[in-house]
Amino acid sequence: MIIELFGPPGVGKTTFARALTARLRDRGQLAELRLSSRPSECLSGLDPCEPSAGPSHVIRRLSRPLVEMLTIARHPLANSRDVRMAINLISVLPPTSIFSVIKNSQYISRLAHSWRERARIAHILVFDQAFVQAVCSLALLARAADDRLIAEALDYAPKSDLLIYLAAPAPLVEARLHERRRLQSAIEQLFEPSLERSIASIFMTDRLHNLLLKRGRSVLCASSLDQRSLRESLDMIESEVVAKCIPAYRGAA
Repeated sequence: MIIELFGPPGVGKTTFARALTARLRDRGQLAELRLSSRPSECLSGLDPCEPSAGPSHVIRRLSRPLVEMLTIARHPLANSRDVRMAINLISVLPPTSIFSVIKNSQYISRLAHSWRERARIAHILVFDQAFVQAVCSLALLARAADDRLIAEALDYAPKSDLLIYLAAPAPLVEARLHERRRLQSAIEQLFEPSLERSIASIFMTDRLHNLLLKRGRSVLCASSLDQRSLRESLDMIESEVVAKCIPAYRGAA
């Protein structure tokens, strides 16, 4: 089972993904977490790292994509589908700059590779962001991004078994983004989208959510604004996971 989160920056996707993975593991589920983390984020307990942003975090941020791309390059024929996935998605929503084309091409190729490879061995795979979020980024960067093109990209992208939209009031998210930007070092900011683009993503993710619903996709809405909303959302998601997993167990038996 693949669980995918999407939502604007600052809404708590990483926090929710970590909490969900911990909850599922506590309940005896074999859950694996795949994060697209910023250099300053510490993945305490699940994926340990140093707690502060520094040279080691920057090195990891740079080396992880390189290692994953080298893995893909070592088996070009076997992994050609991952590269084609990136090319086809970007051809639907092409960014305006060549740098963005290259950056998003390698990101989507790595995402597709991880999605396919890890799904083979993980019982439950949790992505704090994946293809819906990638489509959101491309829509923000594209020369033209009307609903028809965005819907085409969403239809082409691989589908998760459970899709979760993490939302929060726009003013709150915007305040969080301003505070995050204020606290980031100059090096960290190199890895992040501009504040303007992050704010624009608040409305773009809501637009994608509506398009997904119009196209018949099942989307669960969750929140991690406080401990109560987080706990209630985790209870809801856990029930959905159990409901989907039990029939699979019976079928395997």
